[in-house]
Amino acid sequence: MFVNTIISEAIKLFTTKSIWWTSALFIAFSLGVAALMGSFTEGMPLTPQNAVVGVYMFGFIIIAVQAVMVITSEYRHKYQSITYLATPRRWTVAVAKLLLYAVIAALLTLVVLVACYLLAEALVSPEVGAAFDPFGSEDGQRLIWAYPLMAALITLFAQGIALLLRQTAGAVTLVLMWYLALEDIIGILPKVGADIRNYLPFNNLHAFVSGTPIPDIAWGVGGSGLYFLLWAVVIWVAGVILLQKRDA
Repeated sequence: MFVNTIISEAIKLFTTKSIWWTSALFIAFSLGVAALMGSFTEGMPLTPQNAVVGVYMFGFIIIAVQAVMVITSEYRHKYQSITYLATPRRWTVAVAKLLLYAVIAALLTLVVLVACYLLAEALVSPEVGAAFDPFGSEDGQRLIWAYPLMAALITLFAQGIALLLRQTAGAVTLVLMWYLALEDIIGILPKVGADIRNYLPFNNLHAFVSGTPIPDIAWGVGGSGLYFLLWAVVIWVAGVILLQKRDA
């Protein structure tokens, strides 16, 4: 039964145009920035982080948008009632959507990240390229698993928001504002802003992925990853509870 639910969700997802053109944007932006980084680094070192900065700047935004749309497209096109009529245990639909897109997001991120490494390495000047070893360096190897994990965690968080709001524009706006600006705005509040920001989710996610611990926080890098996971799980579970209680 659950396998059939995943299959049906996959069919619905891959028959929509949005998943294809947003994935194409993910690839184009990420590789485009990698090409720029590889082409214009004369006299400057090229790091693994610089090679995949397009994934970080643009790719994860697209992942968040796609994750929301996996949930909200049904409400936009008004076929959610058919979905829940076919699968009365609504929480299984939410789990299927989460597992399906988390795997897709992680795999897409992994493939594009490796492609960014290879493209930047191919375009960089010989003298800079001699020091660029993304697959052999500790930082480069960390990003190979940390970025796909970040994509999956963002999926969990974004789908939780989407389950709560059930509306594409509102959910996308909230997730992107939170990801891009909200925590930085809170951080500049007088006296308490910096302390509050240390305990907000995306600040901890960024610390986990970059491997840089947040100062004056009891937990380290690994704790920051678990802290974001806790935020995401709480929001997602709250969304599933509302999914069960609301009218379809």
